[in-house]
Amino acid sequence: MTALSLPIETIQNLRQRRAAGERVSRLATEVGLPWQKLEKTLRHFIGTDATTPTPITRLLQAASRSVGTLTERYRPRSLDAILGQPTVVKVLRRFAVNPRPMAFLCEGETGTGKTTAALALAGELGCAVDQAEFGGVWSIASGEQSVDAVRETYRRLNLVPMFGSGWKVAIVNEADRMSKAAETIWLDALENLPSRSVVVFTTNFCDTLSSRFRDRCTRLTFVADPVRLRADAQLLVEGVWRQETGKAPPLEIVEQVFAAGVEDGKLSFRRVVQSLQVQLMEGGAL
Repeated sequence: MTALSLPIETIQNLRQRRAAGERVSRLATEVGLPWQKLEKTLRHFIGTDATTPTPITRLLQAASRSVGTLTERYRPRSLDAILGQPTVVKVLRRFAVNPRPMAFLCEGETGTGKTTAALALAGELGCAVDQAEFGGVWSIASGEQSVDAVRETYRRLNLVPMFGSGWKVAIVNEADRMSKAAETIWLDALENLPSRSVVVFTTNFCDTLSSRFRDRCTRLTFVADPVRLRADAQLLVEGVWRQETGKAPPLEIVEQVFAAGVEDGKLSFRRVVQSLQVQLMEGGAL
């Protein structure tokens, strides 16, 4: 057996087990390979199965056609490109197959993909995301969540977008910062959402919202555990570095970037990419 003959799923599983602390020598014995060959495969393989592309493959393919900073270029555009949140992706994908008016409450640490998932869901529903409100997508910043803003958002959800499928998605960022008056307006609005409309609330601090409000929404929890996300974060670093430089990254760079992405025991993919951009600029690749 050669390393390249291993299924993608097996390699990804081995990477996760190595990141969790299992010895490469033990894993190599399990699959019948010299440990040096397996170690090289686990470090440099990013997955390129044309029939079943992995999330990192989809992410890199989309980024190759984008411009801007690394955080802009390597932001997932579809549910299938979101890293580290398989449960969330599974729920949203099933919803997109049979959608209905609904509110989601995405809770989790910063940089784990909450707003990205909301935009990806809008795309899955056929909204013209690049056309913003004309395509059926509204993003409400944390400082704009007044009573009037809530009423205006609800009014827009009753309109028909100029572009896209006709579905509308309102993304309310940092919902925990809304006033109690604004939350009260939402309580009534969420009971009577217009047809073909979805509201996605994001928050880092779900417990600050009232239980009545939380009960109006389908809650999605985004994982930030560095142990669980280590394999995906390493794949991201290695894939971006290879795409930007044409070479595999040094192991010490991978470790430095991963460490920079962890703060207070929580991993942020945004911080990972930001740290990676600094490393690439220092090395003259950007």
